[in-house]
Amino acid sequence: MIALQVWLRTLAGALLPAGEVRVADPDQRRGGLLRGEFRYHAPFLDHPDAFALDPLHLPLNPGVFAAERPHSGIHACFEDSLPDAWGRGLLIRRHALPRHRQTPPELLALLGADALGALAYTTDSDAPTPSAAAAPAPALESLIKAAERYDRDPGAVDDQALALLFQAASSPGGARPKLLIEQAGKGYIAKLAAARDEVDMVRVEAACLALARDAGLPVPAFQVASFGRRSALLVERFDQAPAAGRYHVLSLQTLTGAEGYYQLGYSDLADCVRRVSARPETDLPALYRQMAFNAVLGNTDDHLKNFALRREPAGWRLTPAFDLLPDVAQRGEHCLHFGPVGHRPSLAALRTLAGAFGLSGQRAGRTLAEVGAAVAGWRGRFDEYGVPAADCARLGRDLERRVAG
Repeated sequence: MIALQVWLRTLAGALLPAGEVRVADPDQRRGGLLRGEFRYHAPFLDHPDAFALDPLHLPLNPGVFAAERPHSGIHACFEDSLPDAWGRGLLIRRHALPRHRQTPPELLALLGADALGALAYTTDSDAPTPSAAAAPAPALESLIKAAERYDRDPGAVDDQALALLFQAASSPGGARPKLLIEQAGKGYIAKLAAARDEVDMVRVEAACLALARDAGLPVPAFQVASFGRRSALLVERFDQAPAAGRYHVLSLQTLTGAEGYYQLGYSDLADCVRRVSARPETDLPALYRQMAFNAVLGNTDDHLKNFALRREPAGWRLTPAFDLLPDVAQRGEHCLHFGPVGHRPSLAALRTLAGAFGLSGQRAGRTLAEVGAAVAGWRGRFDEYGVPAADCARLGRDLERRVAG
């Protein structure tokens, strides 16, 4: 059995022992399925800074909450602490984990206090201390080189480089290489090019973040920075608070309870935000605007982990928009559906969905016009951020078709 103490870092920087996760040993008679549970600590339930770690699935109540997720053994809000493909692979390689130990609870025990977000994990009652520190920006070039080598061939990175890379890159999620850095006293995620990229993803994503800002979407502060001959997209972290505090962030995949990417649509996201947000009158129009932007830009990678809420002093609020890219892979279909038209949106479908977000037809029309006008300026933003001409040609046809409606 694995027992993990769950700690919550507050906005003021204090660490509170929140509860305990217990996961039984894998059931080999059922293909290694896992059975787990979570219980809040009694003092945490009465603490003035306490709140439900998952407002829909783990209300702030006494008692045991069974994790009905036999492939992970833990509630989804804890799995949100783990990195996705690239960072998880690095974590596994750094600790030389055999396949039978690559389970989410085992990975959380190794990640400890180094996850993004407000949660930390220990296997004892001692308060956690982060082992991974964000790298200073001047050291990023050497880390980028190590990340590039690891991305091409994990076996090509020696133990010393792997240890340094692990310190800066074990917690960020996503399938592309990412590093944590500090610059001018602020924390950033440095998003790097991947060996398999067919376009300059660093500059394309920067241009798309600028287009989203033009379209009226809140986005994190960002910049393209050069380090020697290499560049990275620096995106300011929105889980960090002043005074070493942290925001607790939950993906909408966790809040909706969905296990895959294709079951739900944007109206389901609106229902979830309506239930959880402390300011649905603000967050629902923002989510509608992001849906419209994803449709017009062609952000077909609009899966549920690319939307999130964070716990602010007044309650849960929609985070700034992130991971915004055109249809680089030329999928054609979005992950989320747009109602009766399915996964291929039209302007008519976007207008029809306005009611699910509590918007009048007039307000939805203004939003669609503003988003369309912003994305229509894609070439100027692509030029501003140095997107190569070949990438403009590759992506431009689909962008122009979507802008035209």
